[in-house]
Order: sequence, then structure tokens, then C-alpha cells
Amino acid sequence: MNKKVVSAMCAILAVSMLGMTACGQDGDSTVDSKNQDGKKEITITVRKNEWGGRAYAFEEAAVRLNDELEANGENVTVTIDFWPAIDDDELVLQGQAGNIADVTLNSSVDIGWEYDAGLIQPIDWVADSEVFQGASESIMNIMYYDGHYMGVIQDMDASPVFISRKALEGLGWSAEEIDGLREKVDNGEFIMSDLMETAQQAMEQGLADIGFAVEDTRFEGWTMSAGYNNYNLEENKLVVNEKAKDVYKFWEKGVEMGVIKESIGEVDTDTAAPMMINQEIFATFARSEFYRILADNMEMKITDQEFQDWFDENIVWTPVPASEKGGQPSSYSNPAMLFVGSSVDEEKMPYVQRYLELMLSPDIQVNHTVNSGKLPVTPAAMEEVVETLPFYADHYYMTEFTKVRPAHPDYAVLIEAYTLGVDAILTKGQTADEAYDLYVKDAKQNVPSDRIIFE
Repeated sequence: MNKKVVSAMCAILAVSMLGMTACGQDGDSTVDSKNQDGKKEITITVRKNEWGGRAYAFEEAAVRLNDELEANGENVTVTIDFWPAIDDDELVLQGQAGNIADVTLNSSVDIGWEYDAGLIQPIDWVADSEVFQGASESIMNIMYYDGHYMGVIQDMDASPVFISRKALEGLGWSAEEIDGLREKVDNGEFIMSDLMETAQQAMEQGLADIGFAVEDTRFEGWTMSAGYNNYNLEENKLVVNEKAKDVYKFWEKGVEMGVIKESIGEVDTDTAAPMMINQEIFATFARSEFYRILADNMEMKITDQEFQDWFDENIVWTPVPASEKGGQPSSYSNPAMLFVGSSVDEEKMPYVQRYLELMLSPDIQVNHTVNSGKLPVTPAAMEEVVETLPFYADHYYMTEFTKVRPAHPDYAVLIEAYTLGVDAILTKGQTADEAYDLYVKDAKQNVPSDRIIFE
């Protein structure tokens, strides 16, 4: 989103919302009326998202909520008023006009600016929700910001490296060595430099045309692998320090070795999938959904045994290797969050809460995984995945160390500055030191000084 637009409007929104007891297209948060059966009607406004299995989730949860209310003998019926999905700038403009839906879906990285703009409210009931009992600390932390739970995670990724098994076989690796690669990465025995050297060998022997493809040139997985943490949670500030040079050194070294090409930014996941199938790429750094993208290109479903067999014969995956021996591998995610509008009051909140919890019913999550390639987010859903989706069951452990893009409002600006350094290495032949200097200069110019730490 255009953060300058958000900043300009935050003050206006904050003032306008002081006078709002409700926000919706009709200005009412809780509709207190009776239907023809004498039941109290409550309307929940929802900005519906159609991607993957989300449309089904939004609709089915409403059916289950009303069935549950009837089974419990409550004289209430809930109506879901679906609003169209809109982009972030439009969310702010409509918020200014008083049109804030009770439920919206956006990325976890959007928590900060949406909260600052007065569009969403804390929902600390998440901590005690039965849905998240037994969930990992990392899952819970994704929903937490500025001292509160700010949303309900709807799905997430981990980010494996998808490696050509055929290329490894061509290099003389045994089946046991290939199958044991993930454990070596987990233990910090096989690190990023090893992966780069292996990719170079594969290219030199004609086993792959391209060393690495990455989802985009921000690629947080490498940032984390190098131990550069660009966000201080306690102070809620962005961080720039010389650890970022270690990330740039990966790019610089990769270019020198020939495993990273200038055109790497043009090989997105949709482009990389057919190239991976044709064994043109040694390794692709991508999110979990790349598994589904591969299946789509094979004109199969991820539930097809034929596709699972093909994948096992042609691809092996690991987390992003650490940069130093003994280090922990890394993984990143860009989770989707369900947010509650700032105008939802205490009377409506229990119904909104239950609606969101029902959207995370295990079978609904599994349906979304099948259609999107995203990971489920609750222990109960993972139990249903084990038998039918072994790939996702196998790499669920990565959620324990998967990090997310910070919800800080200026994070996108910082990443733009970081990417300038990557581009300088790729297209201008600059060194890691020169790329870092460019990064620092741009960050100082464009990130407010009270929101960033230069160490």
C-alpha cells in the first residue's frame, strides 16, 4: 500500500472515529431487529476473499454458526453481508467515509498501518480461544502486535528450498544422501555455501541451466539465514546494521559463481515451475504453495498420488540452510490474517469471534490447503492433513522457526531500500559494501528517524 496515503489519513480517521459508535455501510454495528420467526437478527459485514478455498470458508462458517446457535437454543440468527474485497488504499478511503467491515482479510504485515489508521481493533480473546490451544509460540506471536492480539491467522506458508533430485543424482549423490539432506540442513551441517557450490557443480556438468530461482529479490529467507534481524519487537522499530552485508555477500558470491543471474527477479514461481519440471533449475527458494504450482503445471491436484510420486522422484526439499556451520535453518512467511473492524461492539463481538473460529474448522482449513497450497494453522487441522497431504505434514515442523515480515508500518519502505542494494549487485556489478551503503542512504532518507535504529 502507499504508506504516505495511510500516514496522511491516519489523523483524519482517528478524529472521525471518535464520533463513531458504529461503522458499516448503514452506520450500524449491531443490527438489533427481529425476523419473521421472532429471532433477533445480527448482521456481520464481511469483505469476502475468493482466493483458494477462502470463499467456501467465509460461506460455510456462517452456515455452521447459525446451526450452532439453533442447536444451543439461542433466539438469534446471524446474517453475513458480504462486501467486495478492495485494495489497501481504498480501505483507508472507505474507512474515512465510515465504511469499515466487521471482518476483513489481509496480510499480517498490514497490522501496523491498519491499527494506526483506526480500521481494526485488538481481539485479546485469541489467547484463550479453544481453536489455538496447543498452537506453537511462533503461530501465536504472528497474531500479536503492540501488546495485543490483533487478528486471527487464517493460513501461512513455510519457505522450503525445492531442489532437483535428478541433478543431485547426476552429481553422484546416493538415494540415502539425498534423503538425508534435510536432516543435515536442520542440524546446520549443510549450509548455504554448500548449496551454492552444489548448484555451481550442477551447472558446470550441464545438469541445470540456472542455479537458483527466488520468489522475489527481497527474499527474507536469505536475510534470516544470515542472521540479520531487521526489526526490534520490543521497541517496535526497524533495524539496519552491518549484518545486512552478510546477506548482500550471498548475492555477490552467487553472481560471481554464476548461480545467480541478473534475470533472477524475472523468474517468479509461475515461471520457475515449468523450468523446475524440465530440470532447467537446480533449486527454487519459494513458499509452500510452490508444491501446488508444480501440481497445476503437471495438470494434477496435490491430492493425486501420481503427483506425489512424481514429486518424490524428481524433487527434494529442505528449509533455507543456515549461513554458518551449526546454525539453525530459516524460513519466512507472509500469513493471511482475519481482522475485526474497529466498530464491532461488545454485543456483536461473541458472534464475530465464533464466526472466525468456525472459519478455522479443521476440514475447512484442509479444503483451503488443497486449493491454495497454504499450510493449516491449528494443531487440529494438521491432524487431518497427515494422511492426505504428506508434503504439508512433513514440513509443518518449519512453523516452529518460521518468521514473518514485521507488521511495522514502514517495513515495506525499508525493504524497497534493501532491494536497491540487491539490484545494484545484480545489474551494476557493485560489491556487498557498496550495496549496503546504498541501502543505508535510502533508508535514512525514507524511513522516519523515530521509527528506525541504525546500529
